[in-house]
Amino acid sequence: MNFEAFHRSNSWSFSGVSMIRRCSLGGLCLWCLLSLVGPVYSTEPATLPISKIVDLLHTPRHEAAKRKVVRVQATISSVGDGIITWPTHPGAAKSFCLEDATGGIWVRSSLALDEQLFQDASFLSSLSYGTKIELVGLLDAGGFSPVLLPMRITKLGEGHLPAATVPDMKRFLGGAENIRRVTVRGVVQNVTKETKNYWLLRVETGVGHFLVRLPLEEQYGPDRMLDAELQITGLAGASRNWRFEFVCPRMIVDHRGHVEILKPAPNDPFSVTKVSLAQLDGFKPEGRPLHRLCSQGTVTYCDGDSLLYIQDDGVGVRVSVSDLDSIEIGERVEVSGFIDNSHYFAGFRGASVRKLGDGEATESVLADLPEIFDERSRFVSGEAKEIVNYEGRLVHLEGEVLSFQPRVGNGQNQLVVDCGQSTTTAFLPGKVKPLRPGTKVLMTGIANMTFASPDTSANLAMPTGLDLLLRDARDISILEEPSWWTRQRTLAALTVITIAALSAFLWAFTLRRSLDRQTSRLAREMRDRHDASLEFQASIRERTRLAANLHDTVLQTLAGIAYQIDACGQLATANSSDDHQYLRTARHMIQRGQNDLRNVVWALHCMPLEDGTFVDSVNQLARKQRVEQDMQVNVQCDEPFPVLADFIAGNLLLIIQEAIHNTIKHASATNVDVKLSWTPGADHVAVSVIDDGVGFDTSDHLGRSDGHFGVVSMEQRVRRLGGTFAIESQPGAGTTLRVSIPLKEFDPAIDKEP
Repeated sequence: MNFEAFHRSNSWSFSGVSMIRRCSLGGLCLWCLLSLVGPVYSTEPATLPISKIVDLLHTPRHEAAKRKVVRVQATISSVGDGIITWPTHPGAAKSFCLEDATGGIWVRSSLALDEQLFQDASFLSSLSYGTKIELVGLLDAGGFSPVLLPMRITKLGEGHLPAATVPDMKRFLGGAENIRRVTVRGVVQNVTKETKNYWLLRVETGVGHFLVRLPLEEQYGPDRMLDAELQITGLAGASRNWRFEFVCPRMIVDHRGHVEILKPAPNDPFSVTKVSLAQLDGFKPEGRPLHRLCSQGTVTYCDGDSLLYIQDDGVGVRVSVSDLDSIEIGERVEVSGFIDNSHYFAGFRGASVRKLGDGEATESVLADLPEIFDERSRFVSGEAKEIVNYEGRLVHLEGEVLSFQPRVGNGQNQLVVDCGQSTTTAFLPGKVKPLRPGTKVLMTGIANMTFASPDTSANLAMPTGLDLLLRDARDISILEEPSWWTRQRTLAALTVITIAALSAFLWAFTLRRSLDRQTSRLAREMRDRHDASLEFQASIRERTRLAANLHDTVLQTLAGIAYQIDACGQLATANSSDDHQYLRTARHMIQRGQNDLRNVVWALHCMPLEDGTFVDSVNQLARKQRVEQDMQVNVQCDEPFPVLADFIAGNLLLIIQEAIHNTIKHASATNVDVKLSWTPGADHVAVSVIDDGVGFDTSDHLGRSDGHFGVVSMEQRVRRLGGTFAIESQPGAGTTLRVSIPLKEFDPAIDKEP
């Protein structure tokens, strides 16, 4: 592969095991072949130009992330993490740094091994401080500044590293000397155990601080390092945040001899210069000291971990301690530490504390937030000559609880209290009973004042609020319990009443609509049943009248004609045989007409219900048919059968009678089964008429238009009663008539109406 052409065209971009961006057909085939044998890169370093490290460092982050191939020649200026490299990441197999005449750059060899860009870990472990190499690899964005991922490394021999420079502190503290060997001085103002492997030292230079990691060895512990003045030679690294932004410098030390103690820490930390709390960070001709100062005070607050407040002569000071050992509130203590003004007011950082005995009762002052703000305004304007110092002091605040937020995890309870024209947040440790909003309280705690940004004023920043650090639940005195009828409860009660009223209104409205629908439906049903009853009575009267008229007129006339024909036949002479034959034929025709007319009269008549029940009438109808017709009529009935209103029983009887009449005329049946049944609760009565006659096609039967009214009249009767009507039949398979009529509780009352 021609690396010069490779680099010039920028045809490839490596990510992970390298991804193809653009390639020719031949290049794709080569890539497939290399994929089979693993990520091995054939390089021709002589054809790739040598890059200066300073040029690589000027590459923008988004460009460096494209991972172009570069070639550098430089000397190893640091291996791994220096003297704190972990055993699991030996030497340069983890990382190392390169430096040429223009600058320094970090080499992420462990990442190159993970991505198989470089595969010889043993070779990396052989690299040491001061070795000059040629490296071909990928430029990557890194965590802060650009880094290299090695692909091929060639040893060129032992290089020459110039002596570490004493940097310009502005450049050093601003991160400009990143990955350059420098020598810096400062006073160790804090030593903490960052992990189980090393100490983290905070070294103050007077214009800023930097961090140093050293092995977790006794010689680098707090007893020897804290307040010592050091000269450190090493690689200037960077402490960064999650957005890859610079926070402060950190030094990487490769040799123990590069940590030199210029001025050892005093054997007794309390033998240093003593000052009062009021003069902790006052004017000094030589400026703010970098070494420890010592002061005394009474403990007013202690979180049991690393924070306490002491107070003396009306001044309260915040003290950050590495280890609090059985310090209690009310004890008189001596504090030796470094000035810390990161909280606007000066306090102590990296302090040591020793007990002096029981202190005197600490004076508390009653604070009023509006007066505090007004007092400072008067002082700025010159109206007031002195002000009361509240910051860090034990104060009393009176107010009304607005909210109570219980602690989460190892946090603290928070009370938001209205102190009149302003609110304060009180922080209370431990598990306590929640306070209801509206409770009036008197709180005693440490005043932690907040101020506007110092950038808003060249002299005195104005306070913007005051938080209160409470020691325990005894710091809260309840002055007045809130009324049970709080605003929240009143709103809740009104909400419940409103919801209940709306629910009742909706329920009543819905019930009224449902009642109206039920009433309307019931009225319609009663009206229909009443109409059916009236129609039934009128129909019965009309049918009876027609039957009587036919019987008294036409049937009697036919009977008289038959009598006259019989008389003519008796007077006929023996030689009038032809006339006698005509008379006999006329007599037969008259008899047939009489039989047909009697059937019509029978059909118009309804079986009487006065002497029995509906079931009795059906049985009587069946017996009559068995006597008069050559047909077996059987009745089956569920027992006990309910008592039916006359208009229902009469209509059903007429339907059964019509069905039997149709069977006689059309079905040529020998057996007819009449089944009477009813559902549990007697809310429906059902009638089935089943014959074994010839049957018919239900989709093509004769109706009203053909002069046949039987089926139509039965269906109309059922519909008027609100029931269902069905005929099931097939040619040659008999016929089944099914009728179901609902029973209403108001039917008997309708039946008794005149």
